[in-house]
Amino acid sequence: MSSLKLPIALIAIAISGAAVQAPHSATAAEHKMPVAYFLDQASDAADVPANLPSNAKDVIVAKVRFVEQAIWLGGRHCEGCTNDIFFTRVKIVEVKRGSAEIGQVFDVRMGLRNDYRDFAYPHTPDQRGREYTAVIYSSDDGLHRLASFPISLEQYAQWYAERSDYELQRMKSPHR
Repeated sequence: MSSLKLPIALIAIAISGAAVQAPHSATAAEHKMPVAYFLDQASDAADVPANLPSNAKDVIVAKVRFVEQAIWLGGRHCEGCTNDIFFTRVKIVEVKRGSAEIGQVFDVRMGLRNDYRDFAYPHTPDQRGREYTAVIYSSDDGLHRLASFPISLEQYAQWYAERSDYELQRMKSPHR
């Protein structure tokens, strides 16, 4: 009889394991797709898909270049945190739609703490040196923000790998 108890116990363990895994599978399916705050290319302003909030004003679609590295908004323990995660400056290279001038620099914020999704932005010196299409808008608080663009998991993985390789090299050679 004891030889029969072992297979029954293993089946019970397998069933309970499947029940525990079910919520994790549902959570993974609900995971939001990653976004990027810059498009590598866009043919014209009409082709630029952007997630704009309902209160977005003064929308500008432009080709931009990063002026500086993105700065994390939040102290060591998130002192003074707002819903924005990063701050940077972008310089307008070409205006596709909206009211802006070539050479104009905008202080912009990107990434939302309450969005709970992975996002990509120019991080490495090579990435920051490129030109991108961006959508800049004003909010009710008067601050400029960048709209997000949906990207695939593969695009996010490629960005993350490039960023990770850069950070690894930077740790090996801190004078870089």
